[in-house]
Amino acid sequence: MRFLHLLDPHQHRTREVLRLTVTITFVLLQSGPFFNYLQALAITTSLLAIACLLLIDRFPWGVPITLAAGIAAAPHLLIAAPLETAGFLSPALLVPVRRFRQTGLILAASCVDVTLRAQAGGAGAYAILQAPVLLSGSASVGMALLYFRAQTERMEAERLAALGAQRTAIARDLHDTLARANTQMVMRVQAARPLAQEEPPIAALLDEIAAMGHRSVTDLRTMLRLLRQDTPTPTAPIPSLTQAMTNARTTLANAGLHATITTDGELTHLPPTITTTLTRALDETVANMTKYAAKDAPCTIIIGATPNQATLLATNPIADHHRHTHPALTSGLGLIGLHERAQALDGTLTHTTTDHHWTLTLTLPLGPASDPPETFPRQISPTKE
Repeated sequence: MRFLHLLDPHQHRTREVLRLTVTITFVLLQSGPFFNYLQALAITTSLLAIACLLLIDRFPWGVPITLAAGIAAAPHLLIAAPLETAGFLSPALLVPVRRFRQTGLILAASCVDVTLRAQAGGAGAYAILQAPVLLSGSASVGMALLYFRAQTERMEAERLAALGAQRTAIARDLHDTLARANTQMVMRVQAARPLAQEEPPIAALLDEIAAMGHRSVTDLRTMLRLLRQDTPTPTAPIPSLTQAMTNARTTLANAGLHATITTDGELTHLPPTITTTLTRALDETVANMTKYAAKDAPCTIIIGATPNQATLLATNPIADHHRHTHPALTSGLGLIGLHERAQALDGTLTHTTTDHHWTLTLTLPLGPASDPPETFPRQISPTKE
C-alpha cells in the first residue's frame, strides 16, 4: 500500500519527480540536434518546450495545444523540433491524471506529423519512427502510473468501506448497551424523585444524577450520529467550559470535597478543540477527585490561558483508604484518552502522586511555537463563573 501510494501521480512529490524526469529525458534527446542547429530561435523554442513540460499542470489545455501545433509544424519548420519531441513525451504526464482529450489531441497531431514526413519523401527512418517510438514509450509510462493510481484508489475505497462498517457496528452496539442503559437509569431516577420529597439531601443527589444522566445520553447520541456519518465535517457541539465548571463545583460539593476552581486569563475565545479538551480534562479530573480525594481536604483546579498556551492544573490529597469502587469504574482509560487528546494538539499531560498528593497538569499550545511561553499560573485571583 505504501509503495502504491508513492507511485500515485496525484501525490505532489510524485508529480514533481515525473515532470523532472520527462524534462531531463527531453533535454537528453535534444542535446544532439541542439548543437547541430544552434541558433537563437532554436534556443528559444527549446526553452519554450521545457516550459511547456514544467507548466503542463497549470495550463491543462494551453500547453497541449502548443505542443500539438509544434508537432504538426515540425515536418516543415526545423525550429519546431523541440516542441515536437516534448509533445511526444507529454502523454507520460497527461495519461496518469486522466487528461485523455488532451492526449488524443497529441496523438492526432502526431498522425499528421508522420503522414507529412512520409509524403515529403527523403525523411530518414529515425524521423518517421520517432513519433511512434516516443509516443508508445511515454504512453506506456503514463498507463503504468494510471494503473498504480487506480490500485491506490481501490484500496483506499476498500479501507474507507471497512472503516464505515466498523463505525456503524460500534454505533449500533453502543446504542444497544450504553444508550439504552443510561436512558433507563434516568427514567428510574426520575421515578424515585417524588419519594425523596421529605429528604432534601437525597432529592438534590437524585436531581444531580438525573442531570448527569441527561448529559450522558445527549453526548452519547451525538457521538452515535457522528459515527454513522460518512464525512467527519459535521462535528459535535462545542461543550461549554463555564457550564462544565459549574457542574464540577456541584459534583465535588455533593461528594463532600472542599474544592476551589479558579480561572486565569481569557477563556471565552479559545479554539473549539482547545475548549473541548479542557472540558474533557476537567470532567476526568473531577471524576478522579470524587473517587480518590480525601474527605474534607482542599482540592484545587486552575484553568488558565496565555497568548501562547492553555493549561489545566489540578491537585488534591489522596485518601488513606479509597472509597469502595467497582473495578469497571477504575479502568484508567480516561487518563489514556486525555493523553491522546493532548498529543493530538501537540500538548502535554502529566499526572503524578507525591507525598499523598495527586497532581495533574495539562498544557495545550495556542500561539506560534517561536513565541516564548509565559509562566503559568500567573498571580491567581479566584473568580466564580
